[in-house]
Amino acid sequence: MKRPNVQTSKRPAYVRRGFNLVELLIALGITAALLTATLVALNASFRAYQATTEVSSTHTIARLTMNRMTMMIRVGEDFGPFPTNPLDTTVSSDFVEFATPDGDIMTLEFDESQEALLVTVMNPATGDENTYPLLEGVLRQTDSDGDPIAPFTLQYAKGRNLYRATIDLLIKPDDNMSLSIEGNNDSQLIHLVSSAMPRMAAYGEEPW
Repeated sequence: MKRPNVQTSKRPAYVRRGFNLVELLIALGITAALLTATLVALNASFRAYQATTEVSSTHTIARLTMNRMTMMIRVGEDFGPFPTNPLDTTVSSDFVEFATPDGDIMTLEFDESQEALLVTVMNPATGDENTYPLLEGVLRQTDSDGDPIAPFTLQYAKGRNLYRATIDLLIKPDDNMSLSIEGNNDSQLIHLVSSAMPRMAAYGEEPW
């Protein structure tokens, strides 16, 4: 018995091929571009986080320090320094000194070399003196002509009786916990101004 002729077709075998060199270079280039964009965005977020953290923490500490200084001025007595000219009623200085209710002599002084505001407490009875930083990161201010501006301005009335003290500080944001990966910080400086009157002047109590 004769078998019928059956036509069979052979399917072409699939050829497995990988990436050629050009395709591989294009893929690497796209990957590198995506990684670069991601790292740039990540670095920008780190910088923004550092700037926000430093400004926020420094502003809080500076305001607390300012409130503390104004409180000490309100309860203080026998202030100095005095104007060199007896006819002047206002003096600008890098320091202010006064007597505390406890009888100690306290001095608030701006040290430009340390970029800090220092406080010195001296006991007149024993002569003991203690100095420590009250606020760090304080910078010297200058006016439009480049002349230095003193952080303390004292206004006197009726001779050597202090009427008002104004504290004007320029503070550099700083955070001790900043990360080295965050890079340099170009945060804006913080400018704080506050005025205080001694209790005697504020309530009209004039012992003189």
